[in-house]
Amino acid sequence: MPLLTENQLTDIVDMIVDDYGSRLAGGEVSEVIGLILENISGFETVDSQILTQTINEIRNRYDDSVKQHSENSKT
Repeated sequence: MPLLTENQLTDIVDMIVDDYGSRLAGGEVSEVIGLILENISGFETVDSQILTQTINEIRNRYDDSVKQHSENSKT
């Protein structure tokens, strides 16, 4: 069972893009995601494997969003 809905995942990515733009590297993205997730009720007891999967999912979505924005800027 996913801990976050599609809308919540999208909202987190949007928050990161709005606050940091496309200038975050991999480790920085993970750190920001971790800080966001710490503030979501229930994440303090999440299994580390599920937490890692969630962070990776959000990071991949962030990377896709940044890539898409970059490609749209070229046109």
